[in-house]
Amino acid sequence: MRLAKLALLVALTLAAGITGAVIAQQAKPDKKQIQLIVDQMSATAPEHKLLDPLVGTFAQAIEYTGGGGAPVAVSGEARGKWVLGKRFVNIHAESAPGEEFKFESIAYFGFDTNKKKFTAFGLDTAGTYAVTAQGDYDAEKKRWVLEGESDEPGIGRVPFQFVISLGDNGSWSHEVLFKMPGAQEFNRVAKTVYSRK
Repeated sequence: MRLAKLALLVALTLAAGITGAVIAQQAKPDKKQIQLIVDQMSATAPEHKLLDPLVGTFAQAIEYTGGGGAPVAVSGEARGKWVLGKRFVNIHAESAPGEEFKFESIAYFGFDTNKKKFTAFGLDTAGTYAVTAQGDYDAEKKRWVLEGESDEPGIGRVPFQFVISLGDNGSWSHEVLFKMPGAQEFNRVAKTVYSRK
């Protein structure tokens, strides 16, 4: 029984990201003590509230410009909701009914209280890998600029930006910009406008 209790404590410690040093300071930690430590270390910040505009049901107007030439317009639908105790906003999107181009994506936006940075984690049917980015919110411009790198087939590591801008009437937009090898600046490959339903 002691071994099972110890295994549970280790699993909870690892899952919550608590270091062994914190728990080691407790003579005989119990569930209430562990919960108190977890709650203190995972408390949300005022910055989380800034993500509220991403919550709701939206129509998506997507414009792909990545391949050069004329932009391609695609319609989608998205739903944003708070998850994990209002620590992250989960956005699930997919092609609109009748849309010829089929896609689906899942994204999580949050605020890392350790790094003091906004974060993004995304998956979609355009690839078999995840992308992550982090950055800051500009209150004057009402936008986030999050940066990361993506492994692009045949190209290698490519820096990218997510630029998320808040608009009027509950709308917002999400631009994806790449800095391809040899380029001096980031160029937009896609822009999605989210209109609240």
